Amino acid sequence: MDNQKAEEFAVLWAAAQPTISAFVWSVVRDFHEAEEIVQRVAVALVRKFDRYDASRPFAAWAVGVAKYEVLYYRRQCASDRHLFDDELVERISQGYQRFAAETNHYREALEHCVQKLEGRSRRAVELRYATGLDFHGVGRELRMKPGAARMLLCRIRQSLRSCIERRVQALGDA
Repeated sequence: MDNQKAEEFAVLWAAAQPTISAFVWSVVRDFHEAEEIVQRVAVALVRKFDRYDASRPFAAWAVGVAKYEVLYYRRQCASDRHLFDDELVERISQGYQRFAAETNHYREALEHCVQKLEGRSRRAVELRYATGLDFHGVGRELRMKPGAARMLLCRIRQSLRSCIERRVQALGDA
């Protein structure tokens, strides 16, 4: 894998890893075993990354790979009666794939809507969420009172929520 592909994979994996971990932990009781499976999923994804179709959500594809790793683990532990049956694992996997695809639409909509912000609004969002400043810090940077900074951010979040809902609706209608 060349450096560009490795960087692309790293970005996609970083965004998808919490979803993959949640799926695995939802069907594997033992924390250490679940962590091991997540690691095996990461290795399998690296090996199969050249087969990934970039037009589809990465996390949904990764959940599919994780499902097979979980099923493989289950076959190894077949004598343990406390494991979910294969049908339930399949249903949970499908739920996480839908969840991953849906959150991908919301993430894309959020990125689109944040890009549309301008001036003071964009700076306030950057200060609060990229830099991690509290309302007092945002107010100090924008030369406004903390209460005014809090209200500005509240209005921006409401605006972003509306923009995201419209964008997701438009994507769903398309």
